[in-house]
Amino acid sequence: MPLTPEQIQELKKQLEEQIQHLPEDQKAQAQRQIDEMSPEALEVMIKQQQTKSSQPQKGIFRMIIDGDVPSKKIDENNNAIAVVSVRPVSKGHVLIIPKKPAGDANSIPGKALTLAKKAAKKMAAKLKTKSTEIQTQTLFGEVIINVIPVYDKPVNVNSTSYEANEKELEEVYLLLRTIKKKKIPKIKIKAKTQQSALKLKRKIP
Repeated sequence: MPLTPEQIQELKKQLEEQIQHLPEDQKAQAQRQIDEMSPEALEVMIKQQQTKSSQPQKGIFRMIIDGDVPSKKIDENNNAIAVVSVRPVSKGHVLIIPKKPAGDANSIPGKALTLAKKAAKKMAAKLKTKSTEIQTQTLFGEVIINVIPVYDKPVNVNSTSYEANEKELEEVYLLLRTIKKKKIPKIKIKAKTQQSALKLKRKIP
């Protein structure tokens, strides 16, 4: 059964209690992430808590990577995926999540930054941005990359975020997604070897 608004509020309250010990800047970032969690993500978290397992509980980014939580993935490579942020600071805000958790900025693979630059380039073309901001951010012990479109006023990871509606998220997804072309297998046609013509002896009449 889907979670009720009261259950969602209670779960988020419990998560907020767990981040109270963090420094103010980290706490503010963690609070944003809690606000960003969808009901689906919270449901997955409940199921994990109910399942008695020795495995550590997944964070929100691991759930996105593993497909436990639905996301609007616009691109990916071997080291990272790019998804549309559900709580952007500006329209078209994209998160680059490394496929293996990065504990600090130095641990972020080069291909994750390549994906960020690719997304920024596409934003400029499709969203007509003035510029873009590519900034790292630490949330729940992981470092991710934010690709933020800049339109009329400066924005960064600490700017006020808002709850994007489904229509906006879908619009951004359709504009920024990378459609991979299916490789058509080449059919090799073997040239038939010409049979040598039989030489017949001329009969003399």
